[in-house]
This record gives sequence, structure tokens and C-alpha cells, in this order.
Amino acid sequence: MFPAKSCFCLIVFLAGTTLATSAFAGRSEYSACLPAPALPLPNHVTVTVSNVAALYKAVAEQQPNTTILLEPGRYRLSSSTLAVTADNVTIRGREDNCDSVELIGPGMDNRKRKNVDAGFWINAANTTIANLTISDVYFHSIQINGTASAPRIYNVRMVNSGQQFVKANPLDFGNGVDNGIVEYSIMEYPDGPSRKDHADAGTGYTGGVDIHAGKGWRISNNEFRNFHTPDNSDHLWNPAVLVWNGAENTITENNVFIDVNRAIAYGLSDTKHDHRGGVIRNNMIIMTPGLYSKQRTASADGVIIVWDSPDTKVLHNTVLTNSNTPNSIEVRFETLGVEVSNNIVDAPITHRDNKFFLSNGNIESAKPNWFVDPVIGNLRLKENTVQALKPVKKHRLAEQDIDGEYRPFGIKVNVGADQLTIAN
Repeated sequence: MFPAKSCFCLIVFLAGTTLATSAFAGRSEYSACLPAPALPLPNHVTVTVSNVAALYKAVAEQQPNTTILLEPGRYRLSSSTLAVTADNVTIRGREDNCDSVELIGPGMDNRKRKNVDAGFWINAANTTIANLTISDVYFHSIQINGTASAPRIYNVRMVNSGQQFVKANPLDFGNGVDNGIVEYSIMEYPDGPSRKDHADAGTGYTGGVDIHAGKGWRISNNEFRNFHTPDNSDHLWNPAVLVWNGAENTITENNVFIDVNRAIAYGLSDTKHDHRGGVIRNNMIIMTPGLYSKQRTASADGVIIVWDSPDTKVLHNTVLTNSNTPNSIEVRFETLGVEVSNNIVDAPITHRDNKFFLSNGNIESAKPNWFVDPVIGNLRLKENTVQALKPVKKHRLAEQDIDGEYRPFGIKVNVGADQLTIAN
């Protein structure tokens, strides 16, 4: 866990010491599922369940190379976390959406939760969790033990976790869960994060994907919504995506972040090296205007931070802070090999400690009216904006845009996450 007041950084939205006035706060409904491509039908031994008793039984009796297929319905977790301990196990909803199956915990703030600390606890190789919703758990929607490997979280909506939604624990520095995938998933707080302290971790100790020491993770095509914590929280700057503690070569791409404290952090501490390598590309990040109090803005830093993460590339992201933070992208500590190119932002791209990094093709003067629909996080450039902006040179590590469309060759490339092709 990172310190209660780990450095100061970034965004958030709120006033005084009350909950934020996010455009997405105060909504008790969940967000719609993302348009995830259908997974192939299971070729494992398949166990089909249609109620929570059968689900607990199937999990208790799991064997390697098995798919547990959930029929549509609501499954109230009331006796324990679902523990995956056999290799090559898939637990998924039958239908190819996230909302026909809902696993419901006892409540995000319910101390009388029996043994339902999390939705899933994974201690195996090649686990897949897919096509379902996990809501209202005290700690984590999905917790992954340091001895596990290659988990895949696909088309999962996670709502109201007391701490992080996806937590990958380490064995020690640089030794953790490798080769994980989180894609086409939603992590959100419809009414804001918990304001209670969970297990003496401090108030506001939350996050989306928190990876300790893992190598080779890919976090793509997800949405993170309304992670803001009040000004009187112990934790003010929790990243929605945090990879650290000796992690390496993470890819964070094609995600949308709306009203989060920090969006993406590769590294957090000066520990030689907290993270190394990897790419942050094609992400869209927006904060509601006026979300930060003045004191919050005064102590903020950047929405994307690369702190002690040499060789990291930050490419083609679109960031609209709306004056909530002084900076958009910030590098710090060891910066050897760091590159920040072809991003379009509305706040400075900067460094701490006078560290050098490569910077090319960035635009730091973006305005809300340049984009299609900022309120819902659609930061694709309007056609007239594209025509008014100088194109940039294509980067070899950003061949495709947020929609999977290939960028053209040469110097006819749009800045930011989306490539808009305009007919001549």
C-alpha cells in the first residue's frame, strides 16, 4: 500500500471537504456495458450453474481446465469469497455482456461481511473472469495472489469496492503477478468512493487496477469513472491505474478516465526503479470543470505521472484537466529513455527535479470545444479542429488509434488518441 500522503499529484473534483460535484456522482444507476467482442465458446469441461449455491459448489470442486458458466441472474455472495486455485479455470456469464450476471457482495462498507472480503481471490495460472458484474464488496472486486500468473479480466463491470477494484499483490520487489490482462471492463463508483477506513488503510484508499511488481501487463479498452475522494481523506491522489514496486513493461492503452484522482501512474516512489519501460497510449482523460477545491489544485501535479520509470513512452493521449490540475503529464526521478510525444492536453507537460525527457509533437493548449462530447468522455477531435492543427509524425509504437484504426504513414497523423480521416 502506498503512504497515506504519497507525494502530491493530481486531479480530482470537489469542493471543500465534501464529496465531489462530479458530473457522474450521485447517479445510482450503473454504466452500460462496453462493446466487447464476443469470447469464443468454452472448449473446456463446462459446469453450468444458475444459483449461488451451485456457484459456490462448482468453485469448491473446481478442477484444472474447467469453465464455470453462469446463467443470467443475481448471485448474492453471502458466505465467502470465490477462490480460484486450479490452473486454466474460466468463470464467465453465458451471455456476451457484463450485466446479465451480477455477483453482489454484502456491501462496500459492511463490516459484518462474514468471509466475503472480495468477489474473487485468484491463486492459479491462466484464470479468466468474464461477462459479469461484481458489486458491493468490502475490499477488492478481484484480488490476485503473488504466486498467480496470466490472469485475464474481460468484459467485467466492477462497482463499489471498498479499496482497489483489481489488486495484484507482490511476493517481493520486482516479483509478482506477470502477464495479466484487463480489457473491456468498467470500474466505477456511481455515488463516489467509500468515505470509511477499511482495515486501517486510511480513508480514500481506493484505485482501479493496482499492480505490484508485475511484468508484461496490458490494460486496454476500459473505463474508469468517478474515483474522486473528498479533501479530508487520508488518500488524495490514488491513481486509477497504478503499476509499481518493481513492475515492468506495462501497456495502458485505449482507456477512458472520467473524474479520477490520478489517471495513470507508472511508478510512485524513488526506489530504483519503481517501474521500467512500457507504453501509455491512446487514452482519453477528462475532469469536470470546477471539481477541485482551490487547496486541492494548489497541491496537485499531473494526471499521467511517470515517476522513476525509465524507458517509458507516453504517446497520443488526450487530456482535458479543465484547470483542476497545474500539469497534465509529469515525469520525475529517473527519466532516462522517457518519451512524451503526440499528446494533446490543456495543461503543461513537465518534469520534476530538472530531469530531461524527450518531447515531440505535443499540443498543450487544448480547449473543450475542440472535442466531440467532453461531458461523456468522448475526446475525439472535431473535423474542423483537425483541419486547424498541424499534423505530427507517426510513431512506431502507436500504429493504431483508440478505435483500432491504423494511422497513416508519414506526417499526416493527428495528435491525441483518435485519428480522424478527412476526405480530400
